[in-house]
Amino acid sequence: MDTSPELGGMVLVMGVTGAGKSTFVNALKPDSVTVGHTLESTQAPPQAIQIFLDEEQTRSVTVVDTPGFDDTRRSNTQVLAEITEYLAAQYALQIPLRGIIYMHSINENRMKRSSRQFLEMFQLLCGDDALRKVKFVTTHWDNIETDREGEALRREQQLLDEWWAPMLEKGSSNTQFSGSHDSAEGIVLDLMSDDESIVLEVQRELVDCDMELGETKAGKSLRKVIEDDIAECKTSIDEIDTQMANATRSRRRSADDGKMARNQAEALVKQLKHAS
Repeated sequence: MDTSPELGGMVLVMGVTGAGKSTFVNALKPDSVTVGHTLESTQAPPQAIQIFLDEEQTRSVTVVDTPGFDDTRRSNTQVLAEITEYLAAQYALQIPLRGIIYMHSINENRMKRSSRQFLEMFQLLCGDDALRKVKFVTTHWDNIETDREGEALRREQQLLDEWWAPMLEKGSSNTQFSGSHDSAEGIVLDLMSDDESIVLEVQRELVDCDMELGETKAGKSLRKVIEDDIAECKTSIDEIDTQMANATRSRRRSADDGKMARNQAEALVKQLKHAS
């Protein structure tokens, strides 16, 4: 008789670097992944752990900690390539994807540009149909001081109203991660409460349509971000060049004015000598 646990599929954990993904996974299974304590990630590829869904250990699910975007040590293109390669393999192997946990630090005072860009790409990566199995999770609540809870709750409401609303309207849900094992487990179990699985837009594009990553909607979105960043850098360089050129001309004018003043002074001295 086979006593191995029934595999319940896979849950993906995503977010920018520092959102608390590895901390969440370690809350499920201690010391299972390396936690980065700064905005420099551990540069690890997707890391998977298996957790049991019942005390009898007859059902399990694989929880995958993905690399974080906005990493100081590698490009977002590399991160997206690693995640989508993993997703393509999972889809090709017909492993059910039971949902995605999207993590966002409540300590982020306002939505950073990189977080906005990642959120836009995330929507395109998922596709509208898969959003019903996405759970938006705010993290680092255990680090919030009592006198700052009101401020944190206002930030959470702003996320719900201004940034996540379009996806919540399409079936996504949201919750808080308190930092405990029970909190993490409850979030996973909620995604597993039905037997539904999802197929992401990027999986259909890569596997069913045999597209290259750069041809997918998520890939095109990332390329536009890169192109915009390059254009912004070029504009900044042009502005610096203009400022330096103006400063050089100003110095030259000052030098010419100084030389003229010296010549005038020398001429005046000569006149005074002749007059005496």
